[in-house]
Amino acid sequence: MSEIEQRLKALAARFSEWWGSSAKAARERRAESSAQLRREAKARARQAASRVQDFRESERGQQAASKLSDLRTTETAKRAEAALKDLRTSETAKKAESALADLRQREPVKKAEEGARKVLNDLFSGSGGGSDATGDH
Repeated sequence: MSEIEQRLKALAARFSEWWGSSAKAARERRAESSAQLRREAKARARQAASRVQDFRESERGQQAASKLSDLRTTETAKRAEAALKDLRTSETAKKAESALADLRQREPVKKAEEGARKVLNDLFSGSGGGSDATGDH
């Protein structure tokens, strides 16, 4: 029996070692995948910012800015702005704002907001966190 026990212990030890190395490899793959996503997001953000700057400096961008400025100063735009301000201060708007504040106090919504904040913080800070959807590291 002792030989069987020794073989079982050896098998258990090898299985335990394999399991540990497999989990470590999975964590490393997740961390590398997150890092790659951050690098791609940063590169695309830089590219988008460059394109926006190029558009602003272009003749078409200058024309669009001028037309937008002209549009904002029209009488129709001023009336729309006043109507929107009136709507925001109405009783219905206040009730809607209160209902939204109550909704945001619910636990599932709080958890979702916190999770989103953590993901964005990790993305923009460049920390490897290595967490999955369950929050495990």
